[in-house]
Amino acid sequence: MKKLNLYHIEAQQLEQLSKEQLFTAYKLLYREVLASREAAAITAKLVVEQMVKVEEVNKSLEVANEELHKLTNIDGLTGISNRRYHEDKLNREWRRCQRNNSPLAAIMVDIDHFKLYNDHYGHLAGDHCLQKVARALQEGTRRLSDSAARYGGEEFVCLLPDCNAEAALTVAEIIHGKIQELHIAHAASEVDSILTLSLGVAAMIPTKDLAATELISRADFALYRAKLLGRNRIVVFQTTGNHQEKFPHRDQKNLSSYPPGSVWCL
Repeated sequence: MKKLNLYHIEAQQLEQLSKEQLFTAYKLLYREVLASREAAAITAKLVVEQMVKVEEVNKSLEVANEELHKLTNIDGLTGISNRRYHEDKLNREWRRCQRNNSPLAAIMVDIDHFKLYNDHYGHLAGDHCLQKVARALQEGTRRLSDSAARYGGEEFVCLLPDCNAEAALTVAEIIHGKIQELHIAHAASEVDSILTLSLGVAAMIPTKDLAATELISRADFALYRAKLLGRNRIVVFQTTGNHQEKFPHRDQKNLSSYPPGSVWCL
């Protein structure tokens, strides 16, 4: 039989074919259809296998990226953010708050006489202490936009976007109270028989003529003053004096007459 192009055969040609020729042509066409289906099935199977492999690779990449994120942004001991993450977030939030003309606040936190704690109870107990303080900071910074990070050693920092000084002070008081409630013994402390914190608070509306580090410098200066004034207290850095009536300046000649936990305003 003359070879036919089964896909381009015309009606007139079909009429000229005998029954045997038609049967043979249809049989050949049927085989080609089966072969095409089999090829399509094999191709589909290969595609599915490749998709599974790609998915497995993607999952492996996700796990690797998550581990990389932990290594670069999470403090290994406390499980909260590290200084690198804090500095990245500070720069991002500084630019965002600058665009929106909204306040940005920071709280610098220091464990009072932590070296004495380590010397008295040992470094393992010191590590557990740092972990408890870190958890208290996380509980105190409850908004999704807030963050708590280990700044270095026994020092921590909290960043509070869209938060003024008064609101940041409230957060600082919550954190200070949570540590008091833990009643972590500190027999070597020169402040109290339990572990205490000193906190420096600062808030400002970011401007183009100032760097983001200005906020941290102000909070750090307030922390320095808190230590200077006897520790176990909160100091708020304010250039406008908005809190002067609520938290007036004390007579610095009689610092010992004011109890621990006092709130000071610079």
